[in-house]
Amino acid sequence: MSPILPILLELPELLLTIEVSFSPLDREEGFDDDIRFRLSESGPAKTRLLRTDSASFLLTPDQADQLGRALLSAARKSRRTPR
Repeated sequence: MSPILPILLELPELLLTIEVSFSPLDREEGFDDDIRFRLSESGPAKTRLLRTDSASFLLTPDQADQLGRALLSAARKSRRTPR
């Protein structure tokens, strides 16, 4: 099975890229986290949110579901709230 291509969300105003991907290569014996969440940032160091060019961590499928539901819930509330 080949890795699923990452989902990229680029936020040019922050020079920030959010990448979510799955690869069986991220699996380790005894661990359930295999969904990578990576933040990458470019631009001047004084305007960055991160102290490094990128940071990543692994989520379990349940954690990824929870994050997805939280994002969808926030998006629904935002759409329903008058501007």
